[in-house]
Amino acid sequence: MSEIFNQNWNRERVRAGMRWFGPEDEVTIRNIQQTPGVTNIVTALHHIPAGEIWTESEVAKRKIEVEFRSHSDAPADLEGMKLYQWHQIHAERTGLVWDTAESLVFTEDIKNGSPDREKHIRNYKQSLQNLGRFGIINVVGNFMLVADWTRTSITALPDGSKTLKYIHPAFAAFDIYLLKRHDNEQDYVDDDSFTAAEVEEARQYWNQYLANDTERQQQLINMITAGLPGAQEGFTLDDFRAAVSKYEGMSVEVLQDHIAYFLDTVVPVANACGVRLCCHADDPAFSPFPGTPRAVGGSAGYKFLLDHGCGVNMCIGSLMANESNRDITAVIREIAEYGEMKGMSMEDIFPHIHLRPIETDGKNFREGHHAEHREELAKVVHTLVDLGWQGVFRPDHAPASDHGFGRPGYDVIGRGYGAQLLLGLFEMAEIVKATRAKAVKAAIKASKGDMTLKDKAIKAARKAEAKQIGKKIAFIKVPFVFGEQGVCASLD
Repeated sequence: MSEIFNQNWNRERVRAGMRWFGPEDEVTIRNIQQTPGVTNIVTALHHIPAGEIWTESEVAKRKIEVEFRSHSDAPADLEGMKLYQWHQIHAERTGLVWDTAESLVFTEDIKNGSPDREKHIRNYKQSLQNLGRFGIINVVGNFMLVADWTRTSITALPDGSKTLKYIHPAFAAFDIYLLKRHDNEQDYVDDDSFTAAEVEEARQYWNQYLANDTERQQQLINMITAGLPGAQEGFTLDDFRAAVSKYEGMSVEVLQDHIAYFLDTVVPVANACGVRLCCHADDPAFSPFPGTPRAVGGSAGYKFLLDHGCGVNMCIGSLMANESNRDITAVIREIAEYGEMKGMSMEDIFPHIHLRPIETDGKNFREGHHAEHREELAKVVHTLVDLGWQGVFRPDHAPASDHGFGRPGYDVIGRGYGAQLLLGLFEMAEIVKATRAKAVKAAIKASKGDMTLKDKAIKAARKAEAKQIGKKIAFIKVPFVFGEQGVCASLD
């Protein structure tokens, strides 16, 4: 359990967080500190290899980097909790709190059931204990196989901002003609990787944009492998192919067995440490991908995780890339109701939430400005407030403006704009919720003051609101013409 108190001025309310990739991040703690309304940092110890222990010393070091200004007199002979306690007394606070770790990786050995998973599970338990001591109450992982996320290009929006984009024929072309998991195109149809129509689209895309351009081929490889853990050290096609081969022929049921084994072992430890473990959705939530099973692409996958005590890192952008999840408020309510039936609180069901919009034609998508999709986001926020959720959210991937900086998807200005919009939406939704009871009382008073109808009237009002909010969000159509702009791009 935590041995410290996380100071946070709005700890009893919804809090805005921002992801930080550590001291090597172009975006500094100072930059985030100057983003109004953002009080929480979402970070991880990226320098520690997946499967290794996040030691007390390293957790304390990161906690200090986030929460205190650098102090020249910090004693070199102290580390861990003692060093953190020294800073509590002597150092000036930044006003930021690290209480959400994303990601303490669920390793490939855990996902594929390798004998090495036992060591990784032991290390995971120890990491959870060390995080819990320092008040890290939310820990995020994912059960995506091989790649943590996949995009195929960086493209320009009409206003000139740069954003991440996924073109399905480009990914299929990568899989068929560059990764070459099979010897011929038909094998990709036979193993249900792609339909015959998708293979044809991939062939056309390859012939038009990639076949005679090795530079573009390498750019596409770089973009897709950027989502692989360890990619910063270099991840080759041979590495990718070897990683995918470990899942050849694996069914979703077998993957779920491996997931259940892991969760049933570590969740009790997390609970004892005061840590809420949660899982990010597959990104994008397509299945299978690439030639591997996918377990967390919608409400059914999340219900399975809740059955094993694992919470939901709700990422609406990842889920809405799949047509079946476009009615996202209905998905949120379905998951929430299932968790409540199991006796879980809203914060246990949704320990951490990612809020970002996407523009999609049902298969291809790109990420847009939060403000330009505020209708969708307002419905999601109103739903969360109506359910009584209070926790840490972060404005997820945002387009990069000319005056911004940061990794693709993590532009500090774009995310800052998103944070301001979302905080305003949460405040307004709270106001609307607070006035609901008064409106119901006024209606009852007008009906001769029969207060016995109060509970019934409030339930009826909530049901009517949910119906209105939950109307299916229409697809946002975008012209996915595979022209020169955004075909593929480097992360450099």
